[in-house]
Amino acid sequence: MARVQFTVTRTLDLPADVVFAELIDWKAHEDWVPLTKVVIHSGNGGAGTEFTATSGIKPLALPDRMRIDSLDAEAMTVHVTKLGPVLTGTVELSVRSTGPRSCTLNWFEDVHVPVLPQFLATPVGAAARQGFTTSIKKMAKKLAKA
Repeated sequence: MARVQFTVTRTLDLPADVVFAELIDWKAHEDWVPLTKVVIHSGNGGAGTEFTATSGIKPLALPDRMRIDSLDAEAMTVHVTKLGPVLTGTVELSVRSTGPRSCTLNWFEDVHVPVLPQFLATPVGAAARQGFTTSIKKMAKKLAKA
């Protein structure tokens, strides 16, 4: 089992509250994470919400079941647990205002992948970091047009 960790930190020319609202709209991730469909199983988007984000093209699509453990709208932080069966681990998301129309988004994942040998953890983490960097750019473009 490999432990894959990565962090994406992006400064965005958007208000922090707008970015955070988009980030915690779990269904909206479909708009900016390529080849991803989100199904909400329970909850209203806050703590206790469970959902599955399935990424890829069948039969190679990867279901990623998650639960929101905590969501602090004032601090603009979210802690998520990945529930398996393939990916387990945690995700920490935070948005920090750096001005009236700017913020920093931090996306950290610490994921265990049972079928991946540990020697591949670093390149898989680098690929995941690049994928999420691209997704965040796409999210920022969506929000800039709104």
